[in-house]
Amino acid sequence: MKIFFKEKFGNKKGMTLAEVIIACSIMTILMGIISVMIIRSFTVNKYTIEQGLNTSALQSSLRNFSRHLREARQSDAGGYLIEYADDFEVYYFADIDNDAVTERVHYFLENYQLKVGSSNPSGFPLAYPSEDEEVKILGNGIVNNATQPLFYYYNQNYPIDTTNNPLTTPASPDEIGMIQIDLYVNIDTNHVPDSMRMGTFVRPRNIN
Repeated sequence: MKIFFKEKFGNKKGMTLAEVIIACSIMTILMGIISVMIIRSFTVNKYTIEQGLNTSALQSSLRNFSRHLREARQSDAGGYLIEYADDFEVYYFADIDNDAVTERVHYFLENYQLKVGSSNPSGFPLAYPSEDEEVKILGNGIVNNATQPLFYYYNQNYPIDTTNNPLTTPASPDEIGMIQIDLYVNIDTNHVPDSMRMGTFVRPRNIN
C-alpha cells in the first residue's frame, strides 16, 4: 500500500505505510528521551536550588549562633551562661534581640531540622519557663546520626589538651571553654549520597 502526498507542483511518490510507522516510532522514542532528559534536568536543578537556599539559611544561622554564643552571659535569674550541653542540644543565655533582656537560647535538632528556641525571664524572683516560648526552624535536611553529634564541647586548654577533649556529654557547663557545632546536611538523601558538612567553633568571651 502506498501513501501519496499532493504538492504544489504535482504528485510525487510518498512513503510506504511501513516507513511511516517506523518514522513515527523513531519520533516517539526521541520525544520520550527528550522528555526524560528535561524532567531529569528539572529535578537536578530543583535539588540544586533547594540545597543552595537551605545552605544559605544554615550559613546565616551559624553566623548568628557564633555571634550570640560569643556574647553569652549570666542569666538575668543569676544562672551560669551555659545551662545545659549535650550531643544534640545546648542551652545558653544571651541577649539575642538587643532588648537589654537576657534570653535563654536553645539550639537543638528535631525531625532533621535545626531549630532554635528562646524564652524570656518573668516573675519575681525572675525565672525562665521550662519550655521554649518561641521556636524557629533554621534549616532542613540535618542528617547527623548517633555517631555524628551536632555539638562538641572542649575545655579551656584545647587544643593543647587533646587527651580530655572533646568533653564527655552531657558536659559540665563550668568545664566548657569552647563549643563546636557540626552539621551534616542533605535535603534529599536519595538524590545525592554524600552529605555537605558545615560547622564552626565558638569560644564565649565571658567564660572565666
